[in-house]
Amino acid sequence: MPGSSEYECGECRHRFRAPEGAPRDVRMLMCPACGSIDLNLVTVERPAPPVLRAREGTPADLWRAPRQTKLS
Repeated sequence: MPGSSEYECGECRHRFRAPEGAPRDVRMLMCPACGSIDLNLVTVERPAPPVLRAREGTPADLWRAPRQTKLS
């Protein structure tokens, strides 16, 4: 979710999100780590998650079957 907002504590720099349904009022929140009320509202830009793709042209003979071991 691009552009999500978090609160950052002014004393210990702990970052956290507001609880669900809580008003966006900094004066009513406290830092869960140190209990400070010195909070700043920051906007966080997270990168998009990477997409894994199979490489084209991978020869099938490079794949090996799992090793068969005997338990005795």
